[in-house]
Amino acid sequence: MLRLQMAELLMKAKELGDESVADVAQRTGISRSTLHRLAAGSKEPSLATLWTLRDAYGVGLDTLVYDDPLTTRSAAVSRRRPMHAPVGRQRGSG
Repeated sequence: MLRLQMAELLMKAKELGDESVADVAQRTGISRSTLHRLAAGSKEPSLATLWTLRDAYGVGLDTLVYDDPLTTRSAAVSRRRPMHAPVGRQRGSG
């Protein structure tokens, strides 16, 4: 899952006079709640959101996002509990 590099974004925003998430929201038109969910990692940034942030702050897409290895498909699969054998006849019992 891609995650927003909020610290990088806020550093760049401060260079342009935006001191808070509310300032970023006002400059970009992205809601504060969306920015907070992106910062918390509960929402993956859309390409449109990334382009808006890129255009507003003049940063590359690779600066804005990172791939979180803890949320990738392979990591999610490996964390699943092992499947148990179905309940029923046991070997050697019949």
